[in-house]
Amino acid sequence: MLEDITQTDYNRFDTLENAYRTHTGNVRALNEDALMVHKEYPLFVIADGMGGHSAGDRASQYIVDQLARLHFSQQDLSSRIAEIEQSIRAINKAINNSQWVADPSAIVGSTLVAVYIEDNICTCFWIGDSRLYIYRDQRLYQITRDHSMVQDMVDKGLLSQEEAANHPSHNVLTRAVGVDARINIDINQFEIKSGDKLLLCSDGLYNELDNKNIIESLKKDHTENIAEDLLQGVLSRNAADNVSLIVINKH
Repeated sequence: MLEDITQTDYNRFDTLENAYRTHTGNVRALNEDALMVHKEYPLFVIADGMGGHSAGDRASQYIVDQLARLHFSQQDLSSRIAEIEQSIRAINKAINNSQWVADPSAIVGSTLVAVYIEDNICTCFWIGDSRLYIYRDQRLYQITRDHSMVQDMVDKGLLSQEEAANHPSHNVLTRAVGVDARINIDINQFEIKSGDKLLLCSDGLYNELDNKNIIESLKKDHTENIAEDLLQGVLSRNAADNVSLIVINKH
């Protein structure tokens, strides 16, 4: 389990500046979120252990620990993407087979959002409702689509986005790492350019801050300032959940 973390990494990957935060929030005693910036590769990960489920903090920490140990055997981008995907599938299998809790019927799981950047190509992997946003030309775009019950209802036209945010089942996931023996990983790949800012986050951030709040923070010049502003924005509100975020600025 990660304790509350404050960290900034400058020039770790040439043109990528990043800063990150994770915090228990104002209500919960345990931080079931975990995050990771790889020491060797431009790989960034946030995992949110499933709240209310046994060993959610262990599941999220296991995800980031295993991906932190990743070492690519191939040099080309497509092969590296395949290696990340293979690692996520192995992680899913290990969590699904884990005996971390005495109750065999207990569900252990976590969300996952991961970003790998190479040659100005950003590849995003996600499972669950942790998100990736991109801030470009003063506009905010959500790259990921939540794997949740309310998002499915929105897609079917049964709920509006506004109704979904306040729906009593807004935190019910349809997909998570470790819950099923096989996992379906969504992958989105796109080009990034100088001036783009990426935001990876757990739902503890966007459940407290709307897009306007997030944009105001992302307008700031340095990732350290952005990360701190986002965190303090959450903590100044209810902060009923854990919150984790990684901000990446492409120079």
